[in-house]
Amino acid sequence: MAIPYAVVPSHFNPAVYEALDAANDVIFFQWDLTDDTFQLRASDAAHRYDLPDHFPRASTRLALEGIVHPDDASILEYYLHRLYHSRPASRRHNHLTARLRLRSTKKPLWLWSEVHLVTYYQGQRPAMAFGNIRNIQAEKLWQERVCRRANTDDLTGLLSKGAVKTQIRAALRRMCPKKDTATLLIVDADDFKAINDTFGHLFGDKVLHEVGQAIRRNFRQSDIKGRIGGDEFIILLPGMGCTDILARHCHGLCRRLTRVFHADGKHQSFSISIGAAQYPAHGQSYKELFAHADQALYKAKGQGKGQYVLYQPDMSEQAVDDKKPMTEPIALDPSMPQDQEQNVALLEARIEQLQDTINGMRQMMLALLQVKR
Repeated sequence: MAIPYAVVPSHFNPAVYEALDAANDVIFFQWDLTDDTFQLRASDAAHRYDLPDHFPRASTRLALEGIVHPDDASILEYYLHRLYHSRPASRRHNHLTARLRLRSTKKPLWLWSEVHLVTYYQGQRPAMAFGNIRNIQAEKLWQERVCRRANTDDLTGLLSKGAVKTQIRAALRRMCPKKDTATLLIVDADDFKAINDTFGHLFGDKVLHEVGQAIRRNFRQSDIKGRIGGDEFIILLPGMGCTDILARHCHGLCRRLTRVFHADGKHQSFSISIGAAQYPAHGQSYKELFAHADQALYKAKGQGKGQYVLYQPDMSEQAVDDKKPMTEPIALDPSMPQDQEQNVALLEARIEQLQDTINGMRQMMLALLQVKR
């Protein structure tokens, strides 16, 4: 049975404000800017902040003693700069709202908080600031979770197409060609359509998930990894300038993902090809590096797939030549009978089919040898 209050409030009074403060997890403070003293308002409301009730030299202790997160100390510096260098001419007070992390008494060590400050001036000199602190940790974590889901490819767990391109471009803009190095990789599944056609799209999705997990494990956590197409992935490796280490990682990934799948009496070989371009030698922008890594990927597939190739300048010339016909088309004699023309066309088509069959058998043999090892 609920026990009624002896006195039911009829208006906002200190007890009502105290109850609302506790429900909203808000604490209040005042900051005497004349003697630089910080003091929490006396309250029965519990809070999780590792914040003394009263301490002097607040402007330095808040940052230097780790009450404010080191990465957010600049926000405090900005506030103090505004106080003493942007003095209001006609206003008696100004407002400031900031979101920063404050030290907690338990895990997590830092709590995202929203701080509101009202600063009062005595003439041109800041005299007193009053403010409140609201715990927004749950709200911030929810926002980060929503952002991660929006930027993550559901199938592979890597970054989505838009997110990975944005992050790579931002990383390249921060680099200096005189002192920084990086490598851009394009990873493409070989003949992935055959996997879907043979085993179905659900099986194909599992294969792509496995490729994504292999990429995640094969490279560093600091590397930027994402899926940019159905069976195409992109990776930026900041600081990767050593071609030997790069080759070892890429060849290892190719070996790990080369195999033959068996299901329901059917079998199909699978592999990946990797093309690479390096910053700043092969380009400094995302567009340049992607184009050159794509040319290296084309070279890898042309050499038999299932391998890694680093871009070389002569590939650009080769790419132009490849757009031209490799051989002159067969000139048919106008007087040739129609059945002979059809035979020539069938022969050309048969040669193309045989070449595809030979390439497929080569990949299968390589995969079988890998399995035996």
